[in-house]
Amino acid sequence: MTTENDDPNAVEQPLTTWQLSAYSGIAMPMAAMGMPVAVYLPRFYSEGLGLSLATVGAIFTLARIWDLVTDPVMGLVIDRFESRWGRRKHWVALSIPVLMLAVWMVFMPNPDSVTPYYLAFWLLVLYVGYTMLTISHLSWGAELASSYDARSRLFGWREIYVIAGMTIVLAIPAFLEFTGNSAEDIKVASMGWFCLIGFPILVLPVLYSIPDTTAKSQSNIEWRQALAVIFRNRSMVRLLIADLSRGLGMSVSGALYIFIAATYFALPKHASIALLFYFLSSFLAMPLWMKAAYKFGKDNALKAALGYVVVINLALIPFAEPGNVAVLWIFTISFGMAFGAPPMLLRSMMADLTDEDELRNGQKRPGLFFALLTTTDKVGAALGVGLSFTILEMAFGFEPGGNNSTTALNGLLMTYTVGFAIPTFIAYAALIGYPLSKQKHDAIVRELRAKPN
Repeated sequence: MTTENDDPNAVEQPLTTWQLSAYSGIAMPMAAMGMPVAVYLPRFYSEGLGLSLATVGAIFTLARIWDLVTDPVMGLVIDRFESRWGRRKHWVALSIPVLMLAVWMVFMPNPDSVTPYYLAFWLLVLYVGYTMLTISHLSWGAELASSYDARSRLFGWREIYVIAGMTIVLAIPAFLEFTGNSAEDIKVASMGWFCLIGFPILVLPVLYSIPDTTAKSQSNIEWRQALAVIFRNRSMVRLLIADLSRGLGMSVSGALYIFIAATYFALPKHASIALLFYFLSSFLAMPLWMKAAYKFGKDNALKAALGYVVVINLALIPFAEPGNVAVLWIFTISFGMAFGAPPMLLRSMMADLTDEDELRNGQKRPGLFFALLTTTDKVGAALGVGLSFTILEMAFGFEPGGNNSTTALNGLLMTYTVGFAIPTFIAYAALIGYPLSKQKHDAIVRELRAKPN
């Protein structure tokens, strides 16, 4: 929050619990929508609706790569065009009907209408709405909290709501399986309905309770120049590499987890409920990662989380075997404990970089910064789905729902574990020697507050 009279020596007034909840609440249906897109929909459209595995992988990849164009453009537009409600509120409001329409078409398709073109078109619409909401919401958060630890707190709360949304939406198919309704189309539709109900309800608190700002000066920097300035920022490049690599690894894991649980471990009845506990463990561990960020710094907490999950995934290889319930559950819960830390810490670190950029260049453009961050995350996610599905089909002959050979099953395990570990380790390496510490950021904030309006 803005300090009183913008006194450079004043202590930032913390956001109240209600403000943190109101701001973070809309992240719940956002995450509830995004998780099935990564985990359930690729399998649903291939195994359930008859599109080939390679086709589905290519569509999800191309749709995400399109965000390379739309995300930076949207970030610049959001930074530049205000309304009488402020810089962010109108973009959040406009995104909701777009998302609701796309969710209806993607999660509840008419099977007779489903073609590769149908899936590609409605995925693009969904991603445009998601881009609009995500960038405006994240950049709004960068302005709500300005100090190093306050941002960890704000984005930590947001991530808790993200995990809550994922947990709830996963509880739906788990409950359906428990009651004997295991049809894939019913599961996917039920998750879609949660999003359709959640979006209009949970957008109201953020629109009515959270203060929005107007720019002190209009940002008229040309977009090519803006990108050039940003990519000369070495800290920015490090964060984008880390986010791209982390997103790729998590995409491989998300796209293949159901296959690992149901096909490799041959425990299909455990798949959804184990994944539910994955997010529950993440939910419970989030306060610990927030404390680690306060005590050791965001970059060190992030490296610890990335290193931990690399070790956990590689350790699965010698212990995985069909029918071993204990290994599946121990791995899933252990892996889940660090799920929420990287996105929370990366977003908080990106918010800090917006201050460094403002001090250097006199431009306040968190929309563009978070557009680049969401772009790298989406591209990593797209590459993960496309590469893993193509490798499984082309290199190992894996067939979803088919009678797979030992070679195909071992290929599934190696693609899942090593395909996660390699890019995640690259993300870790990109953060070694990260320069923007709490002390340096505090000095930047003091200089910004001392500058005349």
